Amino acid sequence: MGARGEVGRKVMMGEKGYNGIKETLPFHPCLTPFFPLIPLPPFHMLNRKPEGYKDLLAYQKAAELQELTLKLTALFPAKFNWLKEQMDKSGRSGTKNIIEGWKRNTTPEYFTFLGYSIAAIEELKDDCADIAKGLYPPLFPFKPFTETELTGLRFYPLDPSLPPAVHLYLRAKEVLMLLHKLQQSLDQKMDRELTKPGSDRARRRISQFQNENQKILNDIETMGLVRLEDGRFVTKTELEKLQKQEKGISGGG
Repeated sequence: MGARGEVGRKVMMGEKGYNGIKETLPFHPCLTPFFPLIPLPPFHMLNRKPEGYKDLLAYQKAAELQELTLKLTALFPAKFNWLKEQMDKSGRSGTKNIIEGWKRNTTPEYFTFLGYSIAAIEELKDDCADIAKGLYPPLFPFKPFTETELTGLRFYPLDPSLPPAVHLYLRAKEVLMLLHKLQQSLDQKMDRELTKPGSDRARRRISQFQNENQKILNDIETMGLVRLEDGRFVTKTELEKLQKQEKGISGGG
């Protein structure tokens, strides 16, 4: 066995106190020896469980929502097949985009696909609201709800006496809340990792600067100070004196 082979054998066997790497391979301060049999550390997105999305509460609730949607739309009369197809597609898209986002290799891609899921569930929620408000009388043989009544309903605890379409509306509302929270956590993660697109980072920096600047101006106003054209800050009393002096000078001239 050659010198390099002996180095590889001892490294793979874990022999202690062996420094044959330095003795055999050329040293470079920026490089470390590469051994093909030792796996490279995976990227964090690639290190996920292949079906880890099933552990997400957002996915579990979205899957339940899809199943309930199919059960409800199966009862629609034939003339509402167009609405049935649309709602079924929205329910399916809500779950499948979570899966596709999970399978992507980067956090920004995951974030984007969660956005697609949110859009689909939002559309499903709006269709349920239309039914509950009586836009399609054959689908809702109950007293129609107003927009205010629907908005005021809570998805937890869920009232079992509510009609199925309203149940579905509230379930969609719950899924949207969970997806938004998941997106917020990814947004914070991208901020920490500096993986957010450059335009988004620039907009956020500008927004932060504007907020900080406004806070400073509010503090200055609270302190009773006024900013002059030359950038100095003076009290309102001092400003009045300066204005009187300027008037006196202009009047004397």
